[in-house]
Amino acid sequence: MRPVPNWAHKCLAISSTQHLKQQNVVLINVATLHEAERLIESCEQCNPEGAEIPFDNILDRVTGSDPSVTDYILEQAAKCPNCRREILEKTLIEPA
Repeated sequence: MRPVPNWAHKCLAISSTQHLKQQNVVLINVATLHEAERLIESCEQCNPEGAEIPFDNILDRVTGSDPSVTDYILEQAAKCPNCRREILEKTLIEPA
């Protein structure tokens, strides 16, 4: 039997003190994506001063998901209605 490396004990100690919480992963289809795009005014590329909210906040609103336990996978990138650049989950946006 191999000895357990020192770093493994540290990882085990850390993980044993933390509570595991369930994370939900939601696939965002094109129809839901278009619904969320209607709630975007601009993005961090074309409006760096005004874009302060991550796009996943809009996805939380559209899907009704709990933001503390939800991650998203986009079927395709959203598009900024102002500059047409791609918007991903953590892209900062200005809501409409």
